[in-house]
Amino acid sequence: MSRISPGRAAALGAVAVALLASGCGRQDGSGGDDGRGGGPGAGVPSHPVTADSLDPDAPRHGAGPAERPAQPSRDCTGKTGTLLEPGPVDSAMGLRAMTMWLTHCGTGTYRLDGYPTLQVLAADGTAFDVHSLRGAQAITTGVEDPGPHPVTLRHGESATAGVVWRNTYANTTEDPVNGARLQVLPVPGRPARTIAPDGGIDLGSTGRIGTTAWRKAAAAESGAGRPTGPAPSTPAS
Repeated sequence: MSRISPGRAAALGAVAVALLASGCGRQDGSGGDDGRGGGPGAGVPSHPVTADSLDPDAPRHGAGPAERPAQPSRDCTGKTGTLLEPGPVDSAMGLRAMTMWLTHCGTGTYRLDGYPTLQVLAADGTAFDVHSLRGAQAITTGVEDPGPHPVTLRHGESATAGVVWRNTYANTTEDPVNGARLQVLPVPGRPARTIAPDGGIDLGSTGRIGTTAWRKAAAAESGAGRPTGPAPSTPAS
């Protein structure tokens, strides 16, 4: 077998390196559109993606964090009766906290006194066996509860109530509760309303959800303000 001189071997090595560099660094796509490259996953065809085929709600690569869900509008335009809307759900260490907004869109006055009654519903409307607690203390001490007191709303005015739950899943013998909607009875004798909190109601195996008493929203809050869910303290208990 013939030997290659050291000088020729160095020259051939330099040519090989140059060829490898040019092949791996190619990005102009002129070598065909078969999706093959020199990196991980080479040889796996890729499917062409156009702007029309992208999910408009899917996160974009390089884009900033997803926007928070829309804030309650409290807009009575074209509405009668009451308007019940959920605020964004705040999450921290397994604790969930949300503010419900009830806006009076009818005539006369709408009176509240005390706690709303909640029922967690599945996507098909089936009710879960969940206890609706009056007060938040059994779930967390980080949410302020004004306690039951009379609240009177005139047309366009709003009241709020905090809703709290935990997603602890300790009893693995049963499926965790993952509700899709929340049926809310604002006050006995009045029609119930149903809302769909962002992300659903993930109660795990806790079997309970708590609420604060209704309180009247300040005039500034009833307009175009941006309410937030009742933020739990750190650490929450």
